[in-house]
Amino acid sequence: MGFLLRTALKHPLLTAAGGAAVGGATFAGMWAYGLGHAVRPDEKAKELPGDDLIDAGVPKLRLEAAITIDAPKEQVWPFIAQIGQRRAGFYSFGWLERLFTFHIYNTYTPVEEWQDMREGEFIFYHQAGIGSEVQEVKPGEYFTSLSDTQRPPQATDAIAFKAPFGLKDLAFTWNWFLFDEGNGKTRFMNRCDCAFEPFTPMRKWLMILIFGTASLVMNRRMLDVIKQCAEGRKKEPGQLVRRLLS
Repeated sequence: MGFLLRTALKHPLLTAAGGAAVGGATFAGMWAYGLGHAVRPDEKAKELPGDDLIDAGVPKLRLEAAITIDAPKEQVWPFIAQIGQRRAGFYSFGWLERLFTFHIYNTYTPVEEWQDMREGEFIFYHQAGIGSEVQEVKPGEYFTSLSDTQRPPQATDAIAFKAPFGLKDLAFTWNWFLFDEGNGKTRFMNRCDCAFEPFTPMRKWLMILIFGTASLVMNRRMLDVIKQCAEGRKKEPGQLVRRLLS
């Protein structure tokens, strides 16, 4: 440690350049990982339920990703139906979510009492109350959800996501879809639109760099884990691991 400190003090520009290079490589790696499950051109062009939850004329950012699962839709849906901080989690990097104060512990098997997803239900992301409200559900096929600062949620303990970067309004969707790929396979796709006011270039790039990077990485992991769960390859942690996580 002393050697590193002395080197930094003697060569501040070199140290800064090295730090920038490491930071840039890490950032690029995160985006390369996050973009690993890009949608196909035909999927990108699809008009899907929930696309109209944010007005068409409003400028917005869109994040979408998809993965092919070697299991029929009825084996995939139970894992999707039980997402949420108060249910099975989000099948992503739980340790990272907890590092950023999200009290989330993933469950990798279907739980019967968590299967009744319905319109008007609130999907909690964080124990403080932020999340999104389910707008439409077709069990086994898809669900759509919305968070909008102009329409605060009505669910108990739920709060609207506070708009960052001096934004007056913020709305985003998170919509999940299952498509039959044939031969017992399922295409799992999700799409997220985000609109905010004022939609300035600086705020746009801040949203992309900060929230976009985190969303890409966590979403990629979620797709992979749900695939493993539906294919029967993801197991619950052992008792020792559970005690360490509790």
